Amino acid sequence: MYLSIVIALARFGGLLSRITKRGSGVMVAGRVILKLIPGAVSTLSAGRSVVLISGTNGKSTTTALIHQALSTKSNTTSNYTGANLFPGIATALAENRAATFAALEVDEMVLPWAIRETKPKVIVLLNLGRDQLDRLSEVRVVAAKWKAALVGLPASCTVLADADDPFVTWAARDWVNVVWFTGGVTGHIDASTCPECGAVLNWTADGTSYSCACGFKKPSPEWILRDGNLSGPNSQRVSVVSGIPGKAAISNAARAIITSSLLGISTSDSCAAIAKISSVDGRFSTLKIGSTNFRLLLSKNPASWRETLATSSSGPKAVALVVNANTQDGKDTSWLWDVDFSPLRGRTVVVTGDRRLDVSVRLTVNEIEHKVADNESDAANLLGNCEADLIASYTAFHRLAKGVKR
Repeated sequence: MYLSIVIALARFGGLLSRITKRGSGVMVAGRVILKLIPGAVSTLSAGRSVVLISGTNGKSTTTALIHQALSTKSNTTSNYTGANLFPGIATALAENRAATFAALEVDEMVLPWAIRETKPKVIVLLNLGRDQLDRLSEVRVVAAKWKAALVGLPASCTVLADADDPFVTWAARDWVNVVWFTGGVTGHIDASTCPECGAVLNWTADGTSYSCACGFKKPSPEWILRDGNLSGPNSQRVSVVSGIPGKAAISNAARAIITSSLLGISTSDSCAAIAKISSVDGRFSTLKIGSTNFRLLLSKNPASWRETLATSSSGPKAVALVVNANTQDGKDTSWLWDVDFSPLRGRTVVVTGDRRLDVSVRLTVNEIEHKVADNESDAANLLGNCEADLIASYTAFHRLAKGVKR
């Protein structure tokens, strides 16, 4: 009874936040719940099949796809719009108390707490890379926190882990009930050393496998994604179709299919449901500014920019880059120097955002011709009447995405 009253108060607080245009109300509602009932998440998780999704990149999209797939079988609640800290998780669980399933996106540093509180059925570990170094720890520290958190899991919990990422492998390898997935992702700069002993890892020529003299190596995956075809145990074969463009989206869709199958959803049902999603929380949606029709893409860190630039390279010739350095973006923009911007060569490029001059210097060093604009409207004026990609950091993206939602 008391919990119901607190949830009602939290919803009212969220409503006030929206009315006064201070925010979506999600975080306010969650803070009210956790302030009045600190153990509310544990109570709200009881009796549900909870899936936790965490990693540096791909959390929101993968969570949305898992939510879509699970919803084909039963009522499902989720926070796939990105409210992945303590209050956002509390709000998602309180929002739909009748839901059988809960697909919860979880910040990397919040995952240990979420594991303790929700006692999940499945944990999906995506990847680990540098992100917001002024807030998050180095990759090795995050992996160690994950490793310690997984020790206390009940055997009934399944961990779906990415075998392509050495630090995810190291964090999950001691767990008794781990399912390994590979999408053939090549190694990146954050995975150059062995998480076990610190020595330089030995990577194969194609960059898809690794090993170390200490004995640490890539595990043999149960699920393998190659060229859009997913193969798994018992000779399972699935053709993965994603309504969201890009190689990363296919991998995220594959993980959603695997996760759903672990919870009793047929691969045919999950595939059909997932293929219907073409945009998640504004990602890959369109927004007209001036006479320019922009496709919105979100990028947050070196690995994210690498995937986004690869996806954008097959899109329109014109592109605008918007980079801020607010708290949610991460105030440290030194990561710009870890991004290879060469896929932008030969395209019409305009840069803007609070850190547009930083980006301009980086592109100049990379010998990318570009123009600098004070804001998105000026960028649109420079681009004119055309189709263009707009690649934005977190705060800029979500501000622009609100225009799409309206």
